Order: sequence, then C-alpha cells, then structure tokens
Amino acid sequence: MKKAVLLIFAAALVFAHPVTASAASAPVLPKGAEDYYEEQLRQSGAGDLPDSLSPETRKILGELGVEGTNWNAIASVTPQNYFMKILSVFSGQARNPLRILASVVAVILLCALLNGMKLSFGEKPLGGVIGMVGTLCICTVVVTPIVSCIRDAADVLKAASGFLLACIPVMVGIMAAAGQAASAGSYSVLMLAAGNAVSILSANFFTPMMNIFLALSVVSAVSPGIRLGGLCAALNKCVKWMMGLCMTLFTSLITMHSIVASSLDSTGSKAAKFLVSSFVPVVGNALGEALQTVNGCVKLLKSGVGAFGLLAGIFIFLPVLAECVLWILTLNLCAGIGQIFDLSEISGLLKASSDVVSTMLAVILSCMMILVISTVVMLVIGGAA
Repeated sequence: MKKAVLLIFAAALVFAHPVTASAASAPVLPKGAEDYYEEQLRQSGAGDLPDSLSPETRKILGELGVEGTNWNAIASVTPQNYFMKILSVFSGQARNPLRILASVVAVILLCALLNGMKLSFGEKPLGGVIGMVGTLCICTVVVTPIVSCIRDAADVLKAASGFLLACIPVMVGIMAAAGQAASAGSYSVLMLAAGNAVSILSANFFTPMMNIFLALSVVSAVSPGIRLGGLCAALNKCVKWMMGLCMTLFTSLITMHSIVASSLDSTGSKAAKFLVSSFVPVVGNALGEALQTVNGCVKLLKSGVGAFGLLAGIFIFLPVLAECVLWILTLNLCAGIGQIFDLSEISGLLKASSDVVSTMLAVILSCMMILVISTVVMLVIGGAA
C-alpha cells in the first residue's frame, strides 16, 4: 500500500518538476521560427491528439488550461494548479467509499450489539448466525461497487491504450523530422508492443481475472471451511511480482535502446551540419545555423507533444487510481473496526476485498508507470529540446 501511494506521487512529481522549470524559463521563439513551429504543429497531426482522449480527461486538462499540445499551454501549468487538480480528483472519488464506509460500520455495530446481547436459540448461541448474516449483508454492500471499480479500471486501460496508439505516429514523425530516425524506430516498435499489450490485457484478461479473484476471495471469507485464503494470497503475490518484473524489463529495454539510438542520431546530426557548413560555399555556415534553428523548433514541438502525453496519461489513470486508493483505505479501516468487535468473518471478507483492489491497483500502476517512464526516457535521452 505504501509503495502504491509513493508511485502515484512519484508519477506526479515526474511531470510537475519539468513544468515548473519550463514555466520559469519559457522560451521565446523568433517570429520566423514561431511560424515554422506552428506549421509543423499543424502538419504533424499533434493538434488532433486531444480528440483521442475521453471527455472526462479533456475536461480535467481544460480546467488546467491545457487545450492542446502547444508548448505555451503546457508551460502555463503551475504546480499549485496541478496539485490542486489532483486533490480535487481524489475528493471527487471519495463520495462512494464514504457512503459504503457508513453502511459497513452500521452493519458492524449492529452485529456487535446483537453479539453483546448474548442471544440464543434454544440451547445454541446465535453468535455464528449473526456473524454470517452480517457478512452476507456486507457482501451486498461492498461487492457491487468493487465490480464497478474493476469495470472502470478496464475502461481506463482501454482508453490509455487508444491514446498511446494515437500518439505513436505523431511522435515518430516528429522525431524523424528532428533527425532522430534511430530513436523513432526503436520508440515505435517498443511502444506499439506496449500499447497492444495493454489493450489485450484490458480486453481479454484484466476484467475476468479480477472478477474471479474477487469471487474466490468472497467465498474464502464467507466459507472458511473451503480454505481458499492461501490460493488468494498466492494469486495476489504472483500478479504483483509479474507486473513488477514486466515493468522492470520493459523499462530497462527501452532505456538501452534509447541510449544506443541517441548516440546514432547525435552522430548523424553533427555530420549533416558539418557537410552543410563545409561543402556549401559562401552560405554554408548560415545554412548550418538555419538547420540547427529548424531542428530546435522540431525538438520544441516534440517536447510539447511529449509533455502533453505525460500530462494526459497521468490524468487518464488518476481517477481510477484515486478510487482504488480510497477503496483500500476504506476497506482496511472497516476491517480494523470489525477486529475491534471480534467479528472475524466480516474482517476476513473486508481484508480479502482490500487485497483484490490492491492487486488491481498494482496492475494499473504498472501500466501507467511503463507509459510514463518510457516517454520520459525518450524525451530526456533522445534530446527533448
């Protein structure tokens, strides 16, 4: 749980730091360069990227003042507005967990009250029956919202995959125009693989797996005699370890490719400038400087598109991440209250449900961090500006 929260804030800080720097020292382009920049922005198709986002994400970005991929809009985002928007997303997702918290606490208090009254049916105490009835009541309260959360998470993975696949041709074209053909090739292959993998994960694997995991967890909590707790714990650990391994391997692979491709691109760019400056008489130096100016404008366009992709990626995932974090906090709090009143069946159900949401959070965070880190690596190592 602590690692998940730290990863969320790390992803936020990854974007917040560059924005702060760019806002403090926003470049001012010469008139000719600015015209060329606008032309490249229009021809690259970068202006159409906001249309591939969901209405909810476009609304969040619009409230931040980011309507498109222009670097002026990105540089206008202040840290205060950025973190206030993150806070507002969390507060907006808190209504449903708070409502469920009140319902679950009411059921726990009622069960504790009935247990305290030492009711019996004939010669048999009703404590076990009360615990089972309370557990089933909490199932009806908790399971449906968690299933809805799983569906929302699958939709977010599909949306993120669609946005990534829309971004790739734009970024590849800009990188190739900036003289980074090798970087563009490696980025295209690796990110297409990542985007399709996320799409397949969300469509064919994520929702069925999480629903089955939730069903097993509920059965193990409601019927302790079946003893599925060990299997559920093993699945939880297996999924988290697999996602962590995939994230580590993919990030290391794209970093390795980016370092090698960046060296090739840098050598080619310097060779082109040398040839223009050395073998074109009279105006060779001027053409070399013009080539650098044009290249700088294209790289600034790449920075704007990359920063927009990072910002959009964070706010695509953030609502469902906030929902998962709040659900984990709510379920663990309710499980703790159940343990205070010695309601082991109810506490077991709530803890098992929290494990399901925790596993779902690990999957979503891994997908988010792969996309964010990959884009950051390409911007930094590939020479963003």
